Amino acid sequence: MSHNWSVWLLPKAKDNKLLEEYITFYSKRYGSDRFLAHVTLFGRMNVNPKLFFPFINRVKPKLEIKNVQILNMDIGDPPWKRLYLKLSLNKSLMNIQRKIRKKFKQYRDYEFDPHLSLAYGNFTMDKKDINLISYPKKISFSSLALVNTPNEIRKWNIIQKFDFM
Repeated sequence: MSHNWSVWLLPKAKDNKLLEEYITFYSKRYGSDRFLAHVTLFGRMNVNPKLFFPFINRVKPKLEIKNVQILNMDIGDPPWKRLYLKLSLNKSLMNIQRKIRKKFKQYRDYEFDPHLSLAYGNFTMDKKDINLISYPKKISFSSLALVNTPNEIRKWNIIQKFDFM
């Protein structure tokens, strides 16, 4: 049985609302699929995700991951990093990613690049579109999630969400 899932960091409700508005805006503008706002801590593993529920419960932060600085908005390579917000790697974000990487590196190589995508797809991005929104300077996170992440974005769905305490 093949499992194709990832470990995501999910924004706090207030930040999530704004980010979802941006994702909706750009998906309509470019005819691309919408998705949940997230930071991928480790991506696309083919092992039963339910085996890792106890681990995620143990490593999830006792408090939120707060005030991660947004460095800039940029255009990247299609399809998986077409338009994104580049994030600073603060201590709390680095700590949780280190724990996740240590556990999952045996299943695949994964290079963490702290960012939050606003658009996926194989479209040509107009550079002026970077200036269409005004993004916040910082973002906070409130949960981890194990998420089915097949190649078709519309089929992505949360397997299990783990809220921070």
